[in-house]
Amino acid sequence: MLELFDLLRDKKRQYNVASCLLLTGESGSGKSAIAKHYLEKNPIVEEKDRKHIPVLHYELRTISTPQEFIRSLLIAVGDPQQGQNARNYSTLYDRLLVLLKVTGVELLILDEVQVIIERRSAKVVTGIADLFKDLIKDTQIPIVFMGMPWSSHLVDSNQQLKGRISYRFSIPPYRISSKPFRDDYRRLLMMLSNAYEFDKKIALEETSISLRIFCATSGNLRATANLFRDALIMSEMKNISVDLNLLSEVMELYGVPPEENPFLLDLEKLELRELVTHSSWNFGSKANKNSIIEAGYVVYGITKDNRVFLLTSAA
Repeated sequence: MLELFDLLRDKKRQYNVASCLLLTGESGSGKSAIAKHYLEKNPIVEEKDRKHIPVLHYELRTISTPQEFIRSLLIAVGDPQQGQNARNYSTLYDRLLVLLKVTGVELLILDEVQVIIERRSAKVVTGIADLFKDLIKDTQIPIVFMGMPWSSHLVDSNQQLKGRISYRFSIPPYRISSKPFRDDYRRLLMMLSNAYEFDKKIALEETSISLRIFCATSGNLRATANLFRDALIMSEMKNISVDLNLLSEVMELYGVPPEENPFLLDLEKLELRELVTHSSWNFGSKANKNSIIEAGYVVYGITKDNRVFLLTSAA
């Protein structure tokens, strides 16, 4: 993803081509973390005569109209008038175009774009999709649209906007059902363990331990990282090493009862939920009838020799 972000900027700088990307994934899959990491690599630069913003990362909040979106983006880019004192929509829009050019924005990352769809009528969604299409055309700035899997509905609702999205990528979930998937997750645990500089007395990537961690997190990246972060904090507060007992204490503080704590139960009693179908969005006849279609999971059990077997199908 970091290389693709660079590619979008290079295509604009070298060939004047503003290609865009739709990046989707479930909550906690790492979308915002990728954006924030890229932002750290490409920070704002205070130059002599201007503030240079090579990458503008904007997280969308609840937005009801295109004008409301423009005002909030103006504030994010540093509008001296804070999106106010404009006679009409066109004045606000023109001011945004000028500010984006003056600050030298080379890549615009719009995060959490699914909020535009949630509890919005089809007319509102279409109006904001039109704004995005115009913004790409008038600024010639590559845009990364990031959000939940159903964010694709926003892009696909407008054929001209859809045609400007050259790249699409969905972050796949970590899985445990087969060795290649399981090895991916174990590599993640090893990298996180090294990053947090855990005591080598515990090998988090060891099969029996990784299965327990997957049970606790369902393979969600954010949940996994948070578990390790909280274990590290507790280990420093108590001046003890991170081990299974400490991980079980963290789960207890999360409110998980002993009879469900994956770090206390025998392996054969664990149930592992693996995501197999991404969440989606159900468009009702009215905006307030819309609803999330939850992601689908399958549940696996574990044998005495650490093999996984299917317990229930997608639900």
